[in-house]
Amino acid sequence: MDSDTRQTELRHLFGAAARSHHAVYGGPNPGWARWYAEWMYGQVLPLLRSDPSVDDVEAWLVRADERYRTEEPEGSWPGHYADWFIEWDAAAS
Repeated sequence: MDSDTRQTELRHLFGAAARSHHAVYGGPNPGWARWYAEWMYGQVLPLLRSDPSVDDVEAWLVRADERYRTEEPEGSWPGHYADWFIEWDAAAS
């Protein structure tokens, strides 16, 4: 799978996770990263080249959130998270 396809699939996965999380919690959840990691784990593995654990995915989510808040990039967060997951996946594999 090429990087563009992986980025698109990851972006869609983050969006689906966000919609599902919002349906369950309807607002802030201090345990959001663990919830996302567990919800998307089985779906994210085929999109990655490394073999991260649920704990790794959770850590990447926290790291992505911190980076997004610090850098305040243009565009939607799912696209940036997808780019960063691909970056961190490459470093881990």
